Amino acid sequence: MREISKRELLRAGGAAAAASVAGCLGSGGDDQLTFWWIDGDSDDYEDHNEWLAETVESETDRELEITGYAYSDLRQNVLTGGRQGTPDVIEGVIEHPGDYVAADIIEPLTDRTDEIPHFDGFHESALDAFRFQDELWALPYTGNGRALVYNKEVLAEYGYEDGPPEDIDEFMELAGTINEDRDDMNGFHLTTERGEVRATQEFLSHVYQHTDGSLYEWDGDGWALQADSDAFEAILGDIYYRLFHGDQPTAGSEYQSAGWETNDVGFTEGEHAMIHCGPWIEGFRDTDAQVEMVEENAAVSLLPKHADASDATYMEVKPVMLNAHSDDLDSGMAVASAWSSPEALERMAEINPGAVATPVHEDVESTLEDEDYTAFVDAFENGVAPAPIAWGSVREGIYDAIENVIFDEQTPAEAADELERALEAADVDLDPDAE
Repeated sequence: MREISKRELLRAGGAAAAASVAGCLGSGGDDQLTFWWIDGDSDDYEDHNEWLAETVESETDRELEITGYAYSDLRQNVLTGGRQGTPDVIEGVIEHPGDYVAADIIEPLTDRTDEIPHFDGFHESALDAFRFQDELWALPYTGNGRALVYNKEVLAEYGYEDGPPEDIDEFMELAGTINEDRDDMNGFHLTTERGEVRATQEFLSHVYQHTDGSLYEWDGDGWALQADSDAFEAILGDIYYRLFHGDQPTAGSEYQSAGWETNDVGFTEGEHAMIHCGPWIEGFRDTDAQVEMVEENAAVSLLPKHADASDATYMEVKPVMLNAHSDDLDSGMAVASAWSSPEALERMAEINPGAVATPVHEDVESTLEDEDYTAFVDAFENGVAPAPIAWGSVREGIYDAIENVIFDEQTPAEAADELERALEAADVDLDPDAE
Protein backbone atom coordinates (compact mmCIF):
# COMPACT_ATOMS: atom_id res chain seq x y z
CA MET A 1 0.00 0.00 0.00
CA ARG A 2 1.25 3.44 -0.92
CA GLU A 3 2.38 5.47 2.06
CA ILE A 4 0.21 8.55 2.68
CA SER A 5 2.19 11.76 2.91
CA LYS A 6 1.63 14.25 5.68
CA ARG A 7 0.22 16.70 3.16
CA GLU A 8 -2.31 14.16 1.91
CA LEU A 9 -3.15 13.18 5.45
CA LEU A 10 -3.87 16.77 6.43
CA ARG A 11 -6.01 17.35 3.33
CA ALA A 12 -7.89 14.11 3.80
CA GLY A 13 -8.57 14.83 7.43
CA GLY A 14 -10.09 18.21 6.64
CA ALA A 15 -10.67 21.02 9.04
CA ALA A 16 -12.26 18.95 11.78
CA ALA A 17 -9.29 16.65 12.08
CA ALA A 18 -6.60 19.21 11.46
CA ALA A 19 -6.12 20.07 15.09
CA SER A 20 -5.47 16.51 16.13
CA VAL A 21 -3.33 15.86 13.05
CA ALA A 22 -1.20 18.89 13.76
CA GLY A 23 -0.84 17.74 17.30
CA CYS A 24 0.20 14.23 16.24
CA LEU A 25 2.74 15.61 13.82
CA GLY A 26 4.03 17.92 16.48
CA SER A 27 7.39 19.52 15.84
CA GLY A 28 9.03 16.16 15.23
CA GLY A 29 11.01 16.41 18.42
CA ASP A 30 12.65 19.01 20.61
CA ASP A 31 15.26 19.81 17.97
CA GLN A 32 12.86 20.32 15.04
CA LEU A 33 11.13 23.47 13.85
CA THR A 34 8.24 23.40 11.36
CA PHE A 35 7.53 25.74 8.43
CA TRP A 36 4.45 25.55 6.17
CA TRP A 37 4.46 27.20 2.75
CA ILE A 38 2.72 26.59 -0.53
CA ASP A 39 5.74 25.23 -2.42
CA GLY A 40 7.26 23.38 0.51
CA ASP A 41 6.95 20.04 -1.31
CA SER A 42 7.86 21.32 -4.77
CA ASP A 43 10.81 19.66 -6.48
CA ASP A 44 11.60 23.03 -8.07
CA TYR A 45 12.36 24.48 -4.65
CA GLU A 46 14.22 21.48 -3.22
CA ASP A 47 17.61 23.20 -3.29
CA HIS A 48 16.13 26.41 -1.91
CA ASN A 49 14.49 24.56 0.97
CA GLU A 50 17.70 22.67 1.68
CA TRP A 51 19.59 25.98 1.85
CA LEU A 52 16.99 27.39 4.26
CA ALA A 53 17.14 24.32 6.51
CA GLU A 54 20.94 24.44 6.63
CA THR A 55 20.92 28.18 7.37
CA VAL A 56 18.42 27.78 10.20
CA GLU A 57 20.21 24.80 11.70
CA SER A 58 23.51 26.69 11.74
CA GLU A 59 21.86 29.60 13.58
CA THR A 60 19.60 27.70 15.99
CA ASP A 61 20.96 24.14 16.31
CA ARG A 62 17.45 22.96 15.44
CA GLU A 63 16.35 21.00 12.39
CA LEU A 64 13.75 22.55 10.05
CA GLU A 65 10.88 20.54 8.60
CA ILE A 66 9.25 22.26 5.58
CA THR A 67 5.76 21.17 4.47
CA GLY A 68 3.78 22.27 1.39
CA TYR A 69 0.08 23.18 1.30
CA ALA A 70 -2.54 24.62 -1.00
CA TYR A 71 -3.56 27.94 0.54
CA SER A 72 -7.13 26.81 1.18
CA ASP A 73 -5.83 23.86 3.24
CA LEU A 74 -3.09 25.85 4.92
CA ARG A 75 -5.40 28.57 6.24
CA GLN A 76 -7.92 26.18 7.73
CA ASN A 77 -5.27 23.92 9.25
CA VAL A 78 -3.50 26.86 10.84
CA LEU A 79 -6.77 28.15 12.29
CA THR A 80 -7.79 24.79 13.69
CA GLY A 81 -4.42 23.39 14.73
CA GLY A 82 -2.06 26.31 15.12
CA ARG A 83 -2.60 26.74 18.87
CA GLN A 84 -0.77 23.47 19.45
CA GLY A 85 2.42 25.13 18.29
CA THR A 86 2.72 23.60 14.83
CA PRO A 87 3.82 25.05 12.53
CA ASP A 88 6.37 27.37 14.15
CA VAL A 89 6.45 29.57 11.01
CA ILE A 90 3.69 30.18 8.43
CA GLU A 91 3.79 31.51 4.86
CA GLY A 92 0.55 32.82 3.32
CA VAL A 93 -1.34 35.46 1.37
CA ILE A 94 -2.19 39.02 2.25
CA GLU A 95 -5.63 38.22 3.71
CA HIS A 96 -4.26 35.59 6.16
CA PRO A 97 -2.67 37.73 8.91
CA GLY A 98 -6.00 39.38 9.77
CA ASP A 99 -7.73 36.04 10.16
CA TYR A 100 -4.85 34.65 12.25
CA VAL A 101 -4.77 37.69 14.51
CA ALA A 102 -8.50 37.35 15.11
CA ALA A 103 -7.91 33.73 16.09
CA ASP A 104 -4.95 34.66 18.34
CA ILE A 105 -2.58 32.50 16.32
CA ILE A 106 0.34 34.72 15.25
CA GLU A 107 2.93 36.67 17.22
CA PRO A 108 3.35 40.43 16.71
CA LEU A 109 6.80 41.25 15.34
CA THR A 110 6.93 44.92 16.33
CA ASP A 111 9.41 44.35 19.16
CA ARG A 112 11.44 41.79 17.23
CA THR A 113 12.51 43.81 14.20
CA ASP A 114 16.00 44.31 15.69
CA GLU A 115 16.50 40.55 15.23
CA ILE A 116 16.15 40.99 11.44
CA PRO A 117 19.43 42.25 9.88
CA HIS A 118 17.73 43.32 6.64
CA PHE A 119 14.64 44.90 8.18
CA ASP A 120 15.46 48.51 7.21
CA GLY A 121 15.55 47.55 3.53
CA PHE A 122 11.91 46.50 3.26
CA HIS A 123 9.69 48.88 1.28
CA GLU A 124 7.42 50.68 3.73
CA SER A 125 4.37 50.03 1.55
CA ALA A 126 5.02 46.28 1.81
CA LEU A 127 5.42 46.45 5.59
CA ASP A 128 2.28 48.59 5.86
CA ALA A 129 0.31 45.67 4.43
CA PHE A 130 0.84 43.90 7.77
CA ARG A 131 0.65 46.81 10.20
CA PHE A 132 -2.66 47.08 12.03
CA GLN A 133 -3.93 47.33 15.58
CA ASP A 134 -0.63 49.06 16.50
CA GLU A 135 1.48 46.02 15.62
CA LEU A 136 3.50 44.53 12.75
CA TRP A 137 2.20 41.00 12.23
CA ALA A 138 4.26 39.59 9.33
CA LEU A 139 7.31 40.11 7.13
CA PRO A 140 6.79 40.56 3.37
CA TYR A 141 8.79 38.48 0.93
CA THR A 142 7.23 39.09 -2.49
CA GLY A 143 4.50 41.19 -4.08
CA ASN A 144 3.07 42.90 -7.15
CA GLY A 145 1.02 45.92 -8.16
CA ARG A 146 -1.84 45.88 -10.64
CA ALA A 147 -1.18 47.78 -13.91
CA LEU A 148 -2.41 48.10 -17.50
CA VAL A 149 -1.00 45.70 -20.11
CA TYR A 150 -1.45 46.84 -23.70
CA ASN A 151 -0.70 45.79 -27.26
CA LYS A 152 1.98 48.20 -28.54
CA GLU A 153 1.37 47.48 -32.20
CA VAL A 154 -2.36 48.17 -32.01
CA LEU A 155 -2.03 51.36 -29.98
CA ALA A 156 0.64 52.66 -32.36
CA GLU A 157 -1.85 52.34 -35.21
CA TYR A 158 -4.05 54.84 -33.37
CA GLY A 159 -1.22 57.28 -32.68
CA TYR A 160 -0.41 56.15 -29.13
CA GLU A 161 3.19 55.00 -29.68
CA ASP A 162 4.11 56.07 -26.12
CA GLY A 163 1.33 54.14 -24.45
CA PRO A 164 -2.37 54.63 -23.66
CA PRO A 165 -3.76 57.92 -22.34
CA GLU A 166 -3.81 58.49 -18.58
CA ASP A 167 -7.21 60.19 -18.50
CA ILE A 168 -10.11 57.75 -18.09
CA ASP A 169 -12.35 59.49 -20.61
CA GLU A 170 -9.71 59.65 -23.36
CA PHE A 171 -8.68 56.07 -22.53
CA MET A 172 -12.23 54.72 -22.88
CA GLU A 173 -12.73 56.67 -26.13
CA LEU A 174 -9.59 55.03 -27.56
CA ALA A 175 -10.71 51.59 -26.36
CA GLY A 176 -14.18 52.11 -27.82
CA THR A 177 -12.72 53.17 -31.17
CA ILE A 178 -10.48 50.09 -31.33
CA ASN A 179 -13.43 47.86 -30.43
CA GLU A 180 -15.63 49.48 -33.09
CA ASP A 181 -12.97 49.18 -35.79
CA ARG A 182 -12.08 45.53 -35.20
CA ASP A 183 -14.29 42.47 -35.32
CA ASP A 184 -11.69 40.24 -33.65
CA MET A 185 -10.45 42.39 -30.77
CA ASN A 186 -11.86 44.15 -27.70
CA GLY A 187 -10.44 47.60 -27.03
CA PHE A 188 -10.37 47.16 -23.23
CA HIS A 189 -11.33 44.15 -21.13
CA LEU A 190 -11.87 43.61 -17.39
CA THR A 191 -12.63 40.57 -15.25
CA THR A 192 -16.32 40.78 -14.31
CA GLU A 193 -17.26 37.23 -13.27
CA ARG A 194 -19.16 37.03 -9.96
CA GLY A 195 -17.06 35.24 -7.35
CA GLU A 196 -13.83 35.87 -9.25
CA VAL A 197 -11.33 37.48 -6.88
CA ARG A 198 -9.75 39.35 -9.77
CA ALA A 199 -13.05 41.22 -10.34
CA THR A 200 -12.90 42.82 -6.90
CA GLN A 201 -9.15 43.43 -7.13
CA GLU A 202 -9.53 45.31 -10.41
CA PHE A 203 -12.47 47.33 -9.06
CA LEU A 204 -10.51 48.17 -5.89
CA SER A 205 -7.55 49.34 -8.01
CA HIS A 206 -9.70 52.24 -9.19
CA VAL A 207 -11.27 52.81 -5.75
CA TYR A 208 -7.76 53.22 -4.30
CA GLN A 209 -7.05 55.91 -6.91
CA HIS A 210 -9.83 57.92 -5.24
CA THR A 211 -9.08 57.06 -1.59
CA ASP A 212 -5.27 57.02 -2.01
CA GLY A 213 -5.44 54.45 0.75
CA SER A 214 -7.42 51.39 1.69
CA LEU A 215 -11.19 51.02 1.40
CA TYR A 216 -11.48 50.87 5.19
CA GLU A 217 -9.27 52.52 7.81
CA TRP A 218 -9.18 51.77 11.53
CA ASP A 219 -10.23 54.90 13.46
CA GLY A 220 -9.60 53.56 16.94
CA ASP A 221 -13.11 52.27 17.49
CA GLY A 222 -13.84 50.43 14.27
CA TRP A 223 -13.31 50.26 10.52
CA ALA A 224 -14.43 53.41 8.69
CA LEU A 225 -15.37 53.32 4.99
CA GLN A 226 -13.11 55.68 3.03
CA ALA A 227 -15.04 55.90 -0.27
CA ASP A 228 -18.52 57.23 -0.99
CA SER A 229 -21.15 56.86 -3.69
CA ASP A 230 -19.60 59.68 -5.77
CA ALA A 231 -16.35 57.74 -6.17
CA PHE A 232 -18.19 54.48 -6.84
CA GLU A 233 -20.43 56.18 -9.44
CA ALA A 234 -17.40 57.60 -11.27
CA ILE A 235 -15.81 54.14 -11.48
CA LEU A 236 -19.00 52.24 -12.32
CA GLY A 237 -20.11 54.81 -14.88
CA ASP A 238 -16.90 55.81 -16.64
CA ILE A 239 -15.38 52.32 -16.71
CA TYR A 240 -17.81 49.46 -16.07
CA TYR A 241 -20.88 50.89 -17.84
CA ARG A 242 -18.84 51.93 -20.85
CA LEU A 243 -17.33 48.45 -21.12
CA PHE A 244 -20.55 47.13 -22.66
CA HIS A 245 -22.90 50.10 -23.14
CA GLY A 246 -23.09 53.57 -24.58
CA ASP A 247 -22.17 54.81 -28.04
CA GLN A 248 -18.76 53.08 -28.03
CA PRO A 249 -18.54 49.95 -25.83
CA THR A 250 -14.99 48.71 -25.35
CA ALA A 251 -15.83 44.98 -25.37
CA GLY A 252 -18.42 42.67 -26.89
CA SER A 253 -21.44 41.67 -24.79
CA GLU A 254 -20.35 38.02 -24.95
CA TYR A 255 -17.52 39.04 -22.59
CA GLN A 256 -19.91 40.02 -19.77
CA SER A 257 -19.09 38.04 -16.61
CA ALA A 258 -15.74 36.87 -18.00
CA GLY A 259 -13.15 35.34 -15.66
CA TRP A 260 -9.42 35.86 -15.35
CA GLU A 261 -8.51 33.27 -17.99
CA THR A 262 -10.54 35.15 -20.60
CA ASN A 263 -8.74 38.30 -19.53
CA ASP A 264 -5.12 37.11 -19.28
CA VAL A 265 -4.99 34.31 -21.82
CA GLY A 266 -7.27 36.31 -24.11
CA PHE A 267 -4.77 39.17 -24.22
CA THR A 268 -1.83 36.93 -25.07
CA GLU A 269 -3.94 35.38 -27.83
CA GLY A 270 -4.76 38.77 -29.32
CA GLU A 271 -8.39 39.13 -28.16
CA HIS A 272 -7.92 42.39 -26.24
CA ALA A 273 -5.90 45.54 -26.92
CA MET A 274 -5.70 46.50 -23.21
CA ILE A 275 -6.33 44.68 -19.90
CA HIS A 276 -5.72 44.87 -16.14
CA CYS A 277 -2.94 42.47 -15.11
CA GLY A 278 0.20 41.79 -13.03
CA PRO A 279 3.75 40.57 -13.82
CA TRP A 280 2.56 36.98 -14.27
CA ILE A 281 1.40 37.90 -17.80
CA GLU A 282 4.95 37.10 -18.97
CA GLY A 283 4.37 33.45 -18.08
CA PHE A 284 1.74 32.74 -20.76
CA ARG A 285 3.99 31.19 -23.42
CA ASP A 286 2.21 28.00 -24.49
CA THR A 287 2.12 28.91 -28.19
CA ASP A 288 4.43 30.72 -30.60
CA ALA A 289 1.81 33.46 -30.93
CA GLN A 290 1.76 33.96 -27.15
CA VAL A 291 5.56 34.11 -27.01
CA GLU A 292 5.55 36.75 -29.74
CA MET A 293 2.89 38.72 -27.86
CA VAL A 294 4.62 38.80 -24.45
CA GLU A 295 8.11 39.29 -25.87
CA GLU A 296 7.46 41.73 -28.72
CA ASN A 297 4.03 43.33 -28.61
CA ALA A 298 3.09 43.66 -24.92
CA ALA A 299 3.96 46.69 -22.80
CA VAL A 300 2.83 48.04 -19.43
CA SER A 301 1.64 51.40 -18.12
CA LEU A 302 -0.03 52.63 -14.95
CA LEU A 303 -3.80 52.35 -14.89
CA PRO A 304 -5.83 55.22 -16.39
CA LYS A 305 -7.48 57.47 -13.82
CA HIS A 306 -9.81 60.41 -13.30
CA ALA A 307 -8.30 63.88 -13.26
CA ASP A 308 -8.65 64.27 -9.48
CA ALA A 309 -7.34 60.78 -8.66
CA SER A 310 -3.88 59.41 -7.81
CA ASP A 311 -1.80 56.61 -9.39
CA ALA A 312 -2.69 54.21 -6.56
CA THR A 313 -3.57 50.61 -7.41
CA TYR A 314 -4.25 47.23 -5.83
CA MET A 315 -1.14 45.71 -4.23
CA GLU A 316 -0.53 42.09 -3.36
CA VAL A 317 2.11 41.24 -0.74
CA LYS A 318 2.83 37.76 0.58
CA PRO A 319 3.72 37.31 4.27
CA VAL A 320 5.74 35.04 6.51
CA MET A 321 4.42 34.86 10.08
CA LEU A 322 5.46 33.53 13.49
CA ASN A 323 3.15 31.19 15.43
CA ALA A 324 2.55 32.75 18.86
CA HIS A 325 2.12 29.23 20.31
CA SER A 326 5.52 27.98 19.09
CA ASP A 327 7.74 26.56 21.85
CA ASP A 328 10.69 28.54 20.48
CA LEU A 329 9.80 31.99 19.18
CA ASP A 330 13.45 33.01 18.88
CA SER A 331 14.28 30.11 16.54
CA GLY A 332 11.05 30.70 14.63
CA MET A 333 12.16 34.28 14.16
CA ALA A 334 15.43 33.00 12.67
CA VAL A 335 13.39 31.06 10.09
CA ALA A 336 11.26 34.08 9.18
CA SER A 337 14.33 36.29 8.98
CA ALA A 338 16.27 33.91 6.73
CA TRP A 339 13.22 33.28 4.53
CA SER A 340 12.63 36.99 3.89
CA SER A 341 16.32 37.93 3.47
CA PRO A 342 17.74 39.37 0.24
CA GLU A 343 19.84 36.21 -0.19
CA ALA A 344 16.72 34.02 0.01
CA LEU A 345 14.84 36.23 -2.45
CA GLU A 346 17.72 36.16 -4.94
CA ARG A 347 17.87 32.38 -4.67
CA MET A 348 14.12 32.24 -5.23
CA ALA A 349 14.45 34.44 -8.32
CA GLU A 350 16.82 31.89 -9.87
CA ILE A 351 14.01 29.34 -9.65
CA ASN A 352 11.06 31.60 -10.44
CA PRO A 353 11.96 35.07 -11.79
CA GLY A 354 8.35 36.20 -11.42
CA ALA A 355 8.65 35.92 -7.65
CA VAL A 356 10.78 39.06 -7.50
CA ALA A 357 9.60 40.94 -10.57
CA THR A 358 8.59 43.64 -8.10
CA PRO A 359 10.79 42.92 -5.06
CA VAL A 360 9.74 44.08 -1.59
CA HIS A 361 13.32 44.80 -0.50
CA GLU A 362 15.59 47.56 -1.77
CA ASP A 363 18.64 45.24 -1.81
CA VAL A 364 17.00 42.89 -4.31
CA GLU A 365 16.99 43.81 -7.99
CA SER A 366 13.89 43.30 -10.08
CA THR A 367 14.01 40.40 -12.53
CA LEU A 368 12.18 42.54 -15.07
CA GLU A 369 14.67 43.07 -17.88
CA ASP A 370 12.33 44.28 -20.63
CA GLU A 371 11.91 48.04 -20.28
CA ASP A 372 8.38 47.73 -21.65
CA TYR A 373 7.46 45.97 -18.39
CA THR A 374 9.14 48.27 -15.87
CA ALA A 375 5.88 50.10 -15.12
CA PHE A 376 5.05 47.08 -12.93
CA VAL A 377 7.70 48.39 -10.52
CA ASP A 378 6.03 51.81 -10.40
CA ALA A 379 2.64 50.17 -9.92
CA PHE A 380 3.91 48.17 -6.96
CA GLU A 381 5.43 51.27 -5.37
CA ASN A 382 2.06 53.05 -5.80
CA GLY A 383 0.15 50.02 -4.51
CA VAL A 384 -2.34 50.03 -1.65
CA ALA A 385 -2.65 46.87 0.43
CA PRO A 386 -6.15 45.65 1.31
CA ALA A 387 -7.26 46.41 4.87
CA PRO A 388 -7.07 43.42 7.26
CA ILE A 389 -10.83 42.97 7.48
CA ALA A 390 -13.32 40.22 6.76
CA TRP A 391 -13.89 40.72 3.03
CA GLY A 392 -16.83 38.36 2.43
CA SER A 393 -19.76 40.82 2.56
CA VAL A 394 -17.66 43.56 0.94
CA ARG A 395 -16.93 41.36 -2.06
CA GLU A 396 -20.63 40.52 -2.41
CA GLY A 397 -21.53 44.21 -2.50
CA ILE A 398 -18.93 44.88 -5.19
CA TYR A 399 -20.10 41.90 -7.28
CA ASP A 400 -23.70 43.19 -7.05
CA ALA A 401 -22.69 46.67 -8.22
CA ILE A 402 -20.61 45.40 -11.14
CA GLU A 403 -23.31 42.99 -12.31
CA ASN A 404 -26.10 45.54 -12.03
CA VAL A 405 -24.13 47.98 -14.18
CA ILE A 406 -22.69 45.68 -16.85
CA PHE A 407 -26.11 44.09 -17.39
CA ASP A 408 -27.78 47.53 -17.36
CA GLU A 409 -30.11 46.59 -14.52
CA GLN A 410 -29.27 49.76 -12.57
CA THR A 411 -27.78 53.10 -13.51
CA PRO A 412 -24.23 53.65 -12.24
CA ALA A 413 -25.66 56.19 -9.74
CA GLU A 414 -28.21 53.68 -8.40
CA ALA A 415 -25.58 50.92 -8.13
CA ALA A 416 -23.15 53.33 -6.43
CA ASP A 417 -25.71 54.41 -3.81
CA GLU A 418 -26.58 50.79 -3.08
CA LEU A 419 -22.89 49.85 -2.85
CA GLU A 420 -22.15 52.63 -0.36
CA ARG A 421 -25.04 51.51 1.84
CA ALA A 422 -23.94 47.87 1.61
CA LEU A 423 -20.35 48.66 2.53
CA GLU A 424 -21.38 50.94 5.38
CA ALA A 425 -23.48 48.10 6.80
CA ALA A 426 -20.97 45.30 6.09
CA ASP A 427 -19.63 43.34 9.04
CA VAL A 428 -15.92 43.78 8.39
CA ASP A 429 -14.67 42.88 11.86
CA LEU A 430 -11.92 40.32 11.83
CA ASP A 431 -13.48 36.90 11.48
CA PRO A 432 -11.43 33.70 11.36
CA ASP A 433 -14.22 31.95 9.47
CA ALA A 434 -14.52 34.63 6.77
CA GLU A 435 -13.72 33.56 3.21
